[in-house]
Amino acid sequence: MIALRDVSFGYAGTERPALSRVNLDFLPGEFSLVCGATGSGKSTLLRILNGLAPHFTGGSLSGSLVIDGIDVTGSKPHELAAQVGFVNQQPESSFVSDTVKQELVYGMEQLGFNRDKMSDSLKQVAELLDIEELLDRPLSWLSGGQQQRVAIASALAAGQKILLLDEPTSALDPEAAAEIVGVLKSLAHEHGITVILVEHRIERVIELVDSVVIVANDGLVTKGGYEQFENYHLVPPVIGLSTELSWNPVTVSVSAAKANWERGPQQWKQLVNENLSKTVAMEVNDLSVSYDGLDAVSKVSFEVHAGEVVALMGKNGSGKSSVLWAIQGGGKRSSGSVKTQFGDPKSLSADERLCVLTLVPQKAADLLFLNSLADELSESDKFAQLTDSGTSKIFESLTGRLDPKIHPRDLSAGQQLALVLALQLVKGAGILLLDEPTRGLDYAAKRSLAKQIRALRKEGKSVLVASHDVEFVALVADRVLELESGKMISDKLTTVALGIGSSHPTQISQITGQPGLLTLSQVEKVQK
Repeated sequence: MIALRDVSFGYAGTERPALSRVNLDFLPGEFSLVCGATGSGKSTLLRILNGLAPHFTGGSLSGSLVIDGIDVTGSKPHELAAQVGFVNQQPESSFVSDTVKQELVYGMEQLGFNRDKMSDSLKQVAELLDIEELLDRPLSWLSGGQQQRVAIASALAAGQKILLLDEPTSALDPEAAAEIVGVLKSLAHEHGITVILVEHRIERVIELVDSVVIVANDGLVTKGGYEQFENYHLVPPVIGLSTELSWNPVTVSVSAAKANWERGPQQWKQLVNENLSKTVAMEVNDLSVSYDGLDAVSKVSFEVHAGEVVALMGKNGSGKSSVLWAIQGGGKRSSGSVKTQFGDPKSLSADERLCVLTLVPQKAADLLFLNSLADELSESDKFAQLTDSGTSKIFESLTGRLDPKIHPRDLSAGQQLALVLALQLVKGAGILLLDEPTRGLDYAAKRSLAKQIRALRKEGKSVLVASHDVEFVALVADRVLELESGKMISDKLTTVALGIGSSHPTQISQITGQPGLLTLSQVEKVQK
């Protein structure tokens, strides 16, 4: 279905090509995972397949691209639109209509479908993605999982046989993510659509894909199986445990790993909750937020202590982001109060607020305004009154060194997030609010971020993080607050909230079945 031959691509003014001499084949009905480090070129590979690179992104392209037996090298996006569907990292940002039905019909209108054919295709794709009941609903009313289904339906409405997806589960809760991945597998294996998805949360998809493509930082691209992961440090917990305990063959499924563990259980170290400070850094009282008369958050109350990391979890639409913005003071707040040692953030000026607490939003690019990476880093140091490139050091710990002349908007989504994290972390505020901070980050970058958060914790800083990333929360959080439909339904220690028998167990807890065993770092290999 797809053949790339000696394909190389580079952006103007960069030090190295993004992709170098790529040779890949994809079969009809193949379900393939593309993974690699943050900023390695995964999204660029997808954009070559649909013509966005170089026609939209700029840059130089060489080599050949053959789709379904036809050489389409150099074709523009609109010339490939009938064959290739694309869902970007933030599908809601690409919606062009008001309702689901209008969105699905739009692409077919652009391709010149007649009314009868549009009606038939609309019915088929709505049934395929199980969104018949959503057709007349405004797009703004949809949950994150529903938006992803609509985006996928829109990308396939004209009968496209290739579907490209960039981080389709990054903003979804575990349940919604599992549903979407199941849909993608069905599209490939039951309907013959070639599905290629870029994904950092490998643990969500590895059991279901047919092949793995790894994009390395040097521009080289290889295709094979999961045995490649160790070489590139792309190791989800289940594979990490398998490697640590020398299981042969390496296991990728939780069920197989569980059977191996039961045959030879290992020693493990209990997670110890350090004695937290009794000093309350932030007190949230009866916080409520409503939009157009509908309650998004209802009377939420909790405390965060100095030197404590607290996670906010819950399904898409449960109110996590609304809580963070209401606490920060810049978002809507219908009622309630937030107490810090400097007062309620809502009553402070913008500059005063930044010295008390900082917030990293889901859409990191909203906080990037300058014309180069160097300008953003320099301005951040100037604001924080630093003379030792402190912002740059934090940024490089998350992503490695990048060309300082690059425009922030040309960074990958994960690199943009890492930049904004660095800009906010360096300000030194006592309270840090993070909204889905691991979106677009690879495993190495997540471990580095976890290290940064633990360092802040030791300094007595308080962190409130909203996240769907169960494995990341297990690495950093002391407590987990769970929201449902805007209401607080639980406040538990992380060992309980993410342990065996909980609604969000980590992979390690599922495999071992041991209470309090959440992460790979707790497992001790027994020396024979």
